[in-house]
Amino acid sequence: MRRLAFALMLILGLSLFAWPALAADGYSEKLEENFTVHWDGSANVLIKTTYYGPSDMLNQTKESIIEMGIENATHGFVQQEVQAFAQKGITLVNTSGEIIGYNTTGPLVMIIRGVAKGLAKYYSYDGVWEIDLDLLRVTELSRIDPTKLNQSFDFDNYYVITLPEGAQITEVPPTNYSQESSGSYLFIQTNVSGNVVKIHSHVHLAKGVTMEDLNRLYGTPQAFIVQYKGRPGSEGNYTKWVLTMDNQLDVEKDKVTLYMTEKYMEPTSYISYLKLQILYQGEQKFVQSLYQSYAKSFQEEGATIQSWNITLENLNSTGPLVVHSRWVLTNYTKYSDGVYTYTYDPTLGLSNIPSLNRIKGEINQTTVTKINLPDGAKFTELPKDIDVEANGSRVIMKVEKINDRQIVIKSQVFIRYGMKTKDYSAMMAKVPTQVEFKYSMGEKSGGSICGPALLVGLIVMPLLIRRRR
Repeated sequence: MRRLAFALMLILGLSLFAWPALAADGYSEKLEENFTVHWDGSANVLIKTTYYGPSDMLNQTKESIIEMGIENATHGFVQQEVQAFAQKGITLVNTSGEIIGYNTTGPLVMIIRGVAKGLAKYYSYDGVWEIDLDLLRVTELSRIDPTKLNQSFDFDNYYVITLPEGAQITEVPPTNYSQESSGSYLFIQTNVSGNVVKIHSHVHLAKGVTMEDLNRLYGTPQAFIVQYKGRPGSEGNYTKWVLTMDNQLDVEKDKVTLYMTEKYMEPTSYISYLKLQILYQGEQKFVQSLYQSYAKSFQEEGATIQSWNITLENLNSTGPLVVHSRWVLTNYTKYSDGVYTYTYDPTLGLSNIPSLNRIKGEINQTTVTKINLPDGAKFTELPKDIDVEANGSRVIMKVEKINDRQIVIKSQVFIRYGMKTKDYSAMMAKVPTQVEFKYSMGEKSGGSICGPALLVGLIVMPLLIRRRR
């Protein structure tokens, strides 16, 4: 479960040291990870990384360790590993580190021991434990561009995972997996004996590797996990994304006025961070950036913004971040044969969240949209209600007709923590991304209104979508 290779941190400028470009002999390391897993999801950890090259990097690393002192260098190494584990939601405690070979001409060896809390995650969604493994070193390679470094990269990886006594293994990485392109290659080999899973993976990127090569090697992303059953566990803390929206759309003959109130409720830690960033860069600058995002969406629908206003609430408090906006829009209508058609997205923009294996957070978004037509106008056709459920996850849209000129659309998308990606896709396949509300105005002008649900979550939800793979 290795995070970021220590030497690669150095190359990328992420460590305590500064480093030159790689030498001609390329980058080479051997990684050995041993985990003894317990029924609470924690694991005793032993990670040993042996760095073989490039020679100039090794020599300068060794010189820097000597200059810093072995104790300071070891402490820095351990702290980096602790932070790297934390980025994956794993707490590394009771740590100790060891650096070997810094005063020799041989390879440099770095060893870390500790206890990883939360290494195995329990999902009540289907009652299983899972350990995620970055067997193809995607984390490291995503932080650099191997096509521009004109060096070879070689990662030789060995994993030994001892599961708790009585664990029933239900899934492991493929026993034989390989890809090759123009001298670059990768493979995975898995062996299971009792409750011990042994995995050997190797990634070799040849000097001069191209983007075409990388696409061949990594073009079909997939999750590599060790999954097992046995005792139930606790799901512990996981990220909850909560957003509520209240919209009101006042329709006139030649324009519409859209009022939007977005309340970003959770995760509180992220929202607090977001508020600090807004205060740091300046509220007006952030509002202008937010306007540009909205304006792009409106323009894509062919609309013209006649006037607008955005205000923020609770920047200096612990309450939810609230975004109020008002938009007066023209040319945002489509008209055909005396009928106007308003389109709405019942998925609230959440029909496709990239995820290889599971949705590793809980998503709860609710939207209430009220539409007011002018005197003389009336709704002529309304869509049917939607209620789709899959093992606790749910998509709901209910339409309430107040009178001929007023309706209220109540929508909710709730995605349960740990929902399998295939189940999520199957659920969303049952929900249309557009439904139509038709009305007449009593005279011919204008057209239809694009549903405001297509504009939701411009601050938090896109970040959520991007962070889950």
